[in-house]
Amino acid sequence: MKTTSYTLKVSSQSQVTLPRSLRESLRLQPGSRITINVAEDGNLQLSSKLPIEKHFGSLSNAWTSNGQDAAEYTRKLRNSMQPKPKAS
Repeated sequence: MKTTSYTLKVSSQSQVTLPRSLRESLRLQPGSRITINVAEDGNLQLSSKLPIEKHFGSLSNAWTSNGQDAAEYTRKLRNSMQPKPKAS
């Protein structure tokens, strides 16, 4: 994996501008959120992924059985909880 270094300057308003090449490589758009992890030694790690994203997909099939689709499982569960119509 290639490592690229950038030197950034903190403005008088405590803001940092990310270079265009870095924004483009991380696919950042106005309003994008980034995560910065700070190690004990002062090193920073920047990520364009939210911390929760590393868990996406880790619970696939956790609530289903017999290869059921999660939406189908939810639909059946919801329908089973609906009140039954009273016989007249």
